[in-house]
Amino acid sequence: MTIGEKIVSLRKKYNYTQEKLAEKIGISRQTLSSWESDLTSPDLKQASILSQIFKISLDELVSKTVEFDCKDNLKNNQIFSNLIDKTCYLSFDDDFFDLDINLFDTPVKILSINDDFIKIEYQKKKKSQVKLIDMDLVLSIRVIEGDEI
Repeated sequence: MTIGEKIVSLRKKYNYTQEKLAEKIGISRQTLSSWESDLTSPDLKQASILSQIFKISLDELVSKTVEFDCKDNLKNNQIFSNLIDKTCYLSFDDDFFDLDINLFDTPVKILSINDDFIKIEYQKKKKSQVKLIDMDLVLSIRVIEGDEI
């Protein structure tokens, strides 16, 4: 995901219009539009302001990986619907314990997702496994890009 795509996604997550976000940063709407289209990028100071507004680190803003905080996004099914058929890493609440899944190292394919459950598919001993997990136990979902696996 490019920095422009992240800005668009985060702006929509926080329900900002281009005008309102541009005003908070101290830039024109056209400049923000240029960032979102990946024609230009924010400078370090502007990126720092964006990070503060969106409550993320600079690294998260410029990194090519995508991670969604599930506790904040439960009502945003549009974001979740875009995750279907994506390969991801999941991080779980401390209450989650499952001997089948190595919590941090197992890439999973999202088959379906809603406010209550996430249905995943993963490989265990060269066999495909399907599991339904309570969304309350999922802390974040990080989409695997390209050759990261």
